[in-house]
Amino acid sequence: MNRIGKLVLVAGILAIALAVPIAAANVIYLYHATVNMPSALPVYFKPGPDASEVSLQLTNITSGTAGTLGTLVTLTVPVTNATEIYVYHALELVVNSPPTPLTGNPTLYVNYCSYSGSTIFNNITLVIYSTSSSPSFTSGNIIELTPSTTGSCSATDTVSLTPGTYYVDFAIFPTKAAPVDSTATLSILFGFSYGSSAPNTYGSIP
Repeated sequence: MNRIGKLVLVAGILAIALAVPIAAANVIYLYHATVNMPSALPVYFKPGPDASEVSLQLTNITSGTAGTLGTLVTLTVPVTNATEIYVYHALELVVNSPPTPLTGNPTLYVNYCSYSGSTIFNNITLVIYSTSSSPSFTSGNIIELTPSTTGSCSATDTVSLTPGTYYVDFAIFPTKAAPVDSTATLSILFGFSYGSSAPNTYGSIP
């Protein structure tokens, strides 16, 4: 539209608004759109070979029942006076080909995390690697969490995934030995992004 056309259109809108001020404020335009949403399972968690060592439980939060295709992951890790606790082969992540019309491979990131407890940690590192390889503490294979006793938690780094099966190990680094009979809970909401990068916003855990 040229400059003259724009001026004429604006003038016309002003004329309608001035002539019928109340009616114009209540005009609503509706447009119809159809969104197709086929069911898909691009990624899911399942118990690893050593899941029983940390009482790992997987729950489908849609139905509220425990199952092998997990969306909510719970595990219990005794924190001792060790300088590092490593949870090995407890959790697996299965990545399938993306559902149409998505293309490319997903990026795994932590969308949200929270912490409650009195134990102080330097960090908790998630190590993600193919079940056919060995763990590696290198950029592109880890996500580092920094929980605080104030309840906050921050996460850095992302991991790009291709179709296959992965282990998700937990490397836990306490600042000092946990108080006797203390209990701490770290809640993590994982995100999988198909696109150029992971979102930088945080969600919440349902």
